[in-house]
Amino acid sequence: MPSDWTTTEPLVGREVELERLLLTTGVGDPEARGGVLLSGDAGIGKTRLLRELASRAADDGHHVLAGHCLDLGDSAIPFQPFAEVLVGLDPPTRQAISEALPPLGPLMWGAVDGAGVDRGELFSSVVAALEVLAASRPVLLVVEDAHWADASTRHLIRYVLAQRYEGPVRFVVSYRSDDLHRRHPLRPDVAEWSRLPGVQRLELGPLADDDVRELVRTRATAGIGDSDVTAIVRRAAGNAFIVEELIDVDDQAGPLPSTLSDLMLVRLDRLDDAGRQVIRAVACAGGQVSDGLLDAVVDLPAATIEEALRGALDHRILTRTRSDGYAFRHALLAEVVRDDLLPAERRRIHAAYVRALLDNGDSADVARHAFEAQMPDVAFTASVQAAEQATRVTGHDEAAQHYERALSVAGSAPDGTDVVDLVIAASEALTASGYVRRAWKLIDDHLQDAPRDLSDEERGRLLVAYGTAALLADRLVEPVQAVEQAFAVVPEQPTALRASLEALAAQVAANDRRFDDAIRWATQAITLGQRLGLTRVVADASATKARARSRIGDDPGGDERRFHDVAETARGAGNVVAELRARHHLAFHYYERGDLDRAEREFLGAMRTAADAGRQWAPYGFDGRFFAAVTAYHRGRWDLVEELVDITALRPPSVHAACLEAVGLLVHAGRGERDRLATVRRLRDFWPKDIALAIHSGTAAIDLASDASAAAVWHDELVATLAKDWAGPFPPARLRMGALLVARFADDAAHTSTTERAAWVDRAHELRADADRAIAERGPFGIEGDAWSQRLDAEILRLRWYAGAETELATLLDSWQATLKNFAALGDPYEEARSGSRLAEVLHASGDVPGAKAAADAAHDKALALRAQPLLRRLEPFLGSGAGGGSPRTVTVSAPAPQPGEKPLTAREREVLDHLVEGRTNGEIATLLFISTKTVSVHVSNILAKLGASTRTEAAAIARRQRV
Repeated sequence: MPSDWTTTEPLVGREVELERLLLTTGVGDPEARGGVLLSGDAGIGKTRLLRELASRAADDGHHVLAGHCLDLGDSAIPFQPFAEVLVGLDPPTRQAISEALPPLGPLMWGAVDGAGVDRGELFSSVVAALEVLAASRPVLLVVEDAHWADASTRHLIRYVLAQRYEGPVRFVVSYRSDDLHRRHPLRPDVAEWSRLPGVQRLELGPLADDDVRELVRTRATAGIGDSDVTAIVRRAAGNAFIVEELIDVDDQAGPLPSTLSDLMLVRLDRLDDAGRQVIRAVACAGGQVSDGLLDAVVDLPAATIEEALRGALDHRILTRTRSDGYAFRHALLAEVVRDDLLPAERRRIHAAYVRALLDNGDSADVARHAFEAQMPDVAFTASVQAAEQATRVTGHDEAAQHYERALSVAGSAPDGTDVVDLVIAASEALTASGYVRRAWKLIDDHLQDAPRDLSDEERGRLLVAYGTAALLADRLVEPVQAVEQAFAVVPEQPTALRASLEALAAQVAANDRRFDDAIRWATQAITLGQRLGLTRVVADASATKARARSRIGDDPGGDERRFHDVAETARGAGNVVAELRARHHLAFHYYERGDLDRAEREFLGAMRTAADAGRQWAPYGFDGRFFAAVTAYHRGRWDLVEELVDITALRPPSVHAACLEAVGLLVHAGRGERDRLATVRRLRDFWPKDIALAIHSGTAAIDLASDASAAAVWHDELVATLAKDWAGPFPPARLRMGALLVARFADDAAHTSTTERAAWVDRAHELRADADRAIAERGPFGIEGDAWSQRLDAEILRLRWYAGAETELATLLDSWQATLKNFAALGDPYEEARSGSRLAEVLHASGDVPGAKAAADAAHDKALALRAQPLLRRLEPFLGSGAGGGSPRTVTVSAPAPQPGEKPLTAREREVLDHLVEGRTNGEIATLLFISTKTVSVHVSNILAKLGASTRTEAAAIARRQRV
């Protein structure tokens, strides 16, 4: 640690430890006396933490002194860290102390062995020097790397720590805990030092995964993909040094840099040959290993193995597990040891594991070792068994991995294996894990590579699975093609495959808005499915039929009942996929009719049901979370949106994470957070992967763009993506996209040239034509579509008005009043408030100042609740500007802290409070409500403030007493 304490990079993940050090060393508590023994593995971040401590202490006026013990082997220099401290003093202080305390002269002027000086005098002089320095300002003495300290230095450290100082003198002594094997000379000293009065021990553990991710973000000089970040988190195991080394590795799935691997392998040099042999076997285990398994794998006597294990434990290479097994203290060292094995040596060890585990071991372990041992027949069978076991416990991610690995050695499958069935099972596992596009691509690859002797029945099964996956991946052309090809090879006979094909044909027809065809195919599938006892087909086809009937729209009450019936029937049959699909359609049934409250409840219910079934990222399960967030946004429940899109504790697949971020961008846009455009740019790469992601982040960019011209660029880029990758350039979103862009034109019209204003008016009419084509091709739309269509007309009139084109003021007023009414009927407070702000502008310009004030006041209250700062600024000129005069209302974006009884609890706060009353922790509440622990903590703070409680227990008591 150099004498310059300044740091250019933020400290990550060590806030708690830093706070404790600040208090113990007097920076946070001037009355503190004593010291801290700071330990941790090499590279864990001790020096970085000490630099931060030193910087804070120096800023607080402390005299920070630092000395280092050096790894010089038998040539260690006695008292090296103290000599470094004394030599580093400024010349006048150094001279004064040398004259006042002659025994320190040898340390100060180069004779560091202290020859000719009584040791007792030397030790007492060091203490006296610290007292002298502390007379003017507090002293913080840091001794680093005490694991390399010689005996003389260790004795002096013990003496210094044991003294009672008159002035403010504090200490921190750091050492590597992974170096302290059983016979290390520092080990008994640490035990003794920790018993001294005022001395505390602080073990620095690994960084949390979230902190590692933050460390990567702060240290990386170039962008690192999500998969690479995940690999770094896994490999580094919380070690800051390794994190920073891995950041510069190009292939995170490849071997470590030789410099890092060589550095780690040096630790094995402390072991004898037997110890290294055992260590190699443990490294190949892939995790913890028991005594019995090691006995079966390692060709050594049991006593020799035990002695080797003891040496590895003493040198802190291995650690004991809770189940009385052994594992590497750092997984990366195990990786380095495995990579260092000779190929034949590695295969031999893994083959020994296969033999030991084959009869009663875990299938996943057998499969992994069999792959490494190059035993493909064993690997195939074990992988399929492992996939089936994972599926039974809803471990869909793991099942997908095992199925894919089995398919990679399908050529070694036993005779009679149904490979087509295996492909379909792998596709379904990928879908359940949320990797729909991979599921679709997997079947596509097998269809392309299928042997010529594939039977019609096998090809038909693959085509039905392909069409289903393509449909879930939001493809339009491929499902239609799959159904056509499947009908050519699947005969019209009463078979399960025919029933599945007819059910798929119904879905494809409904998706293509051919509702009569969808009902016909669904009816046929239901009839055949009931005849053959195919409950899953019946449930799927019933959901499709109900959806098609609802889109016709002639029986809303019946549609709602049918969706409920399908969901209940599916639930009773244990068909969670059909249940989720029915609830998804029911939620959209409410959504499209403007009943956003019930739509949100259904989406949230589907989200929770999917999570219970381990399908939280699968279609309909993830849709529950995603569309609950979208619905909450439209309802003005923006805090709930932030909860639902908070992915820190969820770890979704990358596309799902991007989708949630896209919805969150709508809130950021409403609150005017222009820096979030960087997020849109990052998400731009995901636009071809999800249409809703593209639309939500793209429309947020239109609002966030710096001016109308930049907004037009984002709009046009979004249109190009829709045309190239999705349903063509005229999806329903064109109404909203057009209205938002014309709004930006109107906002900037007063500050641009006449020529550009005229061009914008022409472009606005083109956008209206595009919207009309979207209505013709994809309409009719529900109440939301009608509201945005009306908003587009109103924005065009506003643009024409600002551009000086002929515009009837009465028509402009009528248009904005209609727009306001439509969004109010929809229950969208933000768009209602935005429409109200436009109406206030027009009313004010027309001379109706009281009317403008009334419209602005109504809009202001909604914008204030949403903390929509740009809208609040826009409304400010019209507030309090009634006929009687008065000053405009002051806009306060952040509401003051609530006083007891002033504000009621929100619905979410009531949910949290109910669990508080039951005595649950924040983590337990987060799990039950599917939100992050951090969000729960915020809610708890709000509850305490609103109830006037100082503790959770008091809040629960108030709730019981008042029945809050």
